[in-house]
Amino acid sequence: MIARSMASIRAQVREGLSTLELSALSRSALDRPLLHPAELLVAVPSDEALALGAFQRPCEVEGARPLVRRGSGGAEALVGPGSLWLQLALAGSSALVPCPTDRLLNRYVRPLLRAISKAGVLAHYFERDWVSGAKRPVAAIAFAHDATSGRAFVEAIVAVTTPFAVRTRASTMGKEPATLAALGAKVDARTLAEAVLNSYRDAYGAAEGEISREPAAAAAEPVLDEPPWSAVVSEAIGVIGAGRDREGRLRVGGELMVSRDALARLEAALETAPADPAAIGELVDATLGAPGVALFGVRSLRSLRDVIARAQ
Repeated sequence: MIARSMASIRAQVREGLSTLELSALSRSALDRPLLHPAELLVAVPSDEALALGAFQRPCEVEGARPLVRRGSGGAEALVGPGSLWLQLALAGSSALVPCPTDRLLNRYVRPLLRAISKAGVLAHYFERDWVSGAKRPVAAIAFAHDATSGRAFVEAIVAVTTPFAVRTRASTMGKEPATLAALGAKVDARTLAEAVLNSYRDAYGAAEGEISREPAAAAAEPVLDEPPWSAVVSEAIGVIGAGRDREGRLRVGGELMVSRDALARLEAALETAPADPAAIGELVDATLGAPGVALFGVRSLRSLRDVIARAQ
């Protein structure tokens, strides 16, 4: 049961958008002015690409597919004409329902679960970075967050006929990903998009008017190559890495989800920090462990301290 807030959601299904255009909308979700407290875009991409998480490097994935970058963290996901790409931009984590930052996925995935279940595949969410359909991963789900502004963003890539997973990941715990079609759902991506839109409207109420748009020029932003991480560690969500970028700055990233401004503060502080695990640990605690910071997929901040120390 979802407790409604006073706000309502402006939701829209859009067709004909490319993966470049959709990735640009995703990357701008925490920055562009919102016309409503909650804006939902549900789209079926017109082409296929591998959508990297916000903090991943291209070297983390293999293959010759076109690459785009999302605004949310987490791992890469394949998107195409057989996918549903859901993007929910929020003025704050509690824009629609009371929601602490560490519950963004749990709170806002619920209407999606109902829509998938009505399509014929019983869907659940078990506090991972994927949606379970008939006990198998059928969708990637991730968030972006800015602790300073409070802005939040939740997105999902649902495998209707196009698989979302391109490799085996620790996060799926040995469960083989599947498409909804392979599990018996009698629905195409366009039909499911309408069902998902209606499910969110039913849950939160519908607002009138347009949703905000990203300038088309942003869609041309390329995914730049970066050196491999100098050090990596396997965490609950997958690989977390640390190392210099192509401009020589120390970065932390991989498959984690974290408030972008908190991570940026950590990286800035590391530029002048001593190469001492204790000092690094204090910086990690002060930035990523601060009140209001969202962090997902990391069992212990010690993992981040250790991988940074090894990278230095």
